[in-house]
Amino acid sequence: MSRPDRDVMLCRDCCCGTDKHPRTDHDGQRDALLAMDGVAGVRVRVVDCLDQCDRSNVVLVRDFTGGRRPVDTWLGGVLDPRATERVVDWVSEGGELPRELEPHRFGQNRRGR
Repeated sequence: MSRPDRDVMLCRDCCCGTDKHPRTDHDGQRDALLAMDGVAGVRVRVVDCLDQCDRSNVVLVRDFTGGRRPVDTWLGGVLDPRATERVVDWVSEGGELPRELEPHRFGQNRRGR
């Protein structure tokens, strides 16, 4: 398989996708993101842990369209359907991160537990 234009990693382990956030539809979030897999150069993977537990639910979007090095966008606290929908729209359409997702953006640190 060739490298995707955008690679989306959805964290699902000890904090993300668990009863830590009982009001979140974790299955719905996973399904919405997985629906993009293989569409318009997007690859979606559900991964065990991105080691950013204090920011759960975490989504990492790695964009390869800008050149040799990918641009990583870390999003945390993606807990409601509207935020998930905005992630899906943004990843599918490309472009700049929507203003509505800016509060979810964070810089990756080495250990988030």
